[in-house]
Amino acid sequence: MFDVCETFVSLSGESGWQGLVATFIRFAGCDVGCDWCDTAYARNEQPTRVELEQLVSICRANAVPRVILTGGEPLLQAELPALCRALLEEGLEVQVETSGTRLVDKLDKRVLKVMDIKPPGARAEKGFHWGNLDLLAKTDQVKFVLACREDYEWTLSIIAKVKLEKICPIIFSPVEGRLEKAELAGWMIEDRPAARMQLQLHKQIWPAEPRGR
Repeated sequence: MFDVCETFVSLSGESGWQGLVATFIRFAGCDVGCDWCDTAYARNEQPTRVELEQLVSICRANAVPRVILTGGEPLLQAELPALCRALLEEGLEVQVETSGTRLVDKLDKRVLKVMDIKPPGARAEKGFHWGNLDLLAKTDQVKFVLACREDYEWTLSIIAKVKLEKICPIIFSPVEGRLEKAELAGWMIEDRPAARMQLQLHKQIWPAEPRGR
């Protein structure tokens, strides 16, 4: 059984799938507690208990070739690896969006992982599991959501320390309302990090919609 917050079909707002239509399964529950969390409802609302077969049926009925498993924190769901395998066996592409606070070693290697490493400005209650860097493939992505200059400089130091650009693509994204996108763009132009800046597409298209997009 899974604790589910919502399921819907929309455009992927982030990652290498940005702009592509996907089925979203948003799981309930999170123990990371980021200061700027934009899906707090997934953490606070009463979840719906859903069986694995029901989730596969939803994805099948939507007739969309991609599934994004997000949250909350998807890796809180004990059966997540089994769901990933079931969806892959349906011929679907599967992406898991995770904070990386738990090892992803149980996930099928065909799963695309988007790992969100929290900088200091997130004030996260749970830290990143650095062992996950050894489990990333070149098709995966690491994302840093930045709220200030301190976050940006911390991120540059991490990238240099672990040679992250040799592991997988890197995304920088500004926290809406906390860091101006033009300011982040200027820093990147000056420093030329091995990263791509990305804005959340769904917030550009549906700025008044707080969820289900």
